[in-house]
Amino acid sequence: MKQFSVVIIAVVLLFSCRKEQDLSTIDLGYSYFPNKVGSYIIYEVDSTYYGITDTTFHYQIKEELTEQFTDETNQSAMRIHRFHRVSNGHPWVLIDVWTQKRTTNTAEKVVENIRYINLEFPIKEGNAWNGNAMNNFPVQEYKSVQVNQYYDVGILQFEKTLKVQQKNNVNLVDNQNCFEIYASGVGMVFRQATDLNTQGSQTSGYDVQYRAISYSIE
Repeated sequence: MKQFSVVIIAVVLLFSCRKEQDLSTIDLGYSYFPNKVGSYIIYEVDSTYYGITDTTFHYQIKEELTEQFTDETNQSAMRIHRFHRVSNGHPWVLIDVWTQKRTTNTAEKVVENIRYINLEFPIKEGNAWNGNAMNNFPVQEYKSVQVNQYYDVGILQFEKTLKVQQKNNVNLVDNQNCFEIYASGVGMVFRQATDLNTQGSQTSGYDVQYRAISYSIE
């Protein structure tokens, strides 16, 4: 009987060790939202604003993680310095300071003092959450789709990416399509934001694309 008890204890201990090891090797998807000071991504941005007259812009944006700090919830967060320039060869001009943080369960960005939940961990295809859960906007379902897929953004190609669909509402009057592509180990490498409304022959709204052309992960 004593020998049997020793065997049972040994089996339980072995199972526990294996369970802890399995949990420690699970990929929760944190690599899709890097959090390293000095890292940056440069985007080519094309935007068109529709109204009485249509206006098109082409420029570059650089987003750089510049400083780690403790936020109001006593959690570690990062400052994002956002720079603008017309094209290669022009000087970068600081235009915004945003913040971001990665918690155990979420990846969050504060954009113009509005907090959004960009990702939810662990990353899993089909996962859905309210991207506006931490602001006063109406509920907006974000959904992880096309997980761990190859993606070509033009100049750059990535073997492992995640698509987050934020809006997808297309009918005879409205065309709302907003999604982001995140590359493992890099962060957001593509963003599509379309919000158009057609009344008769008049179209109003905007269409904006962010496309990564360079990056550095410190």
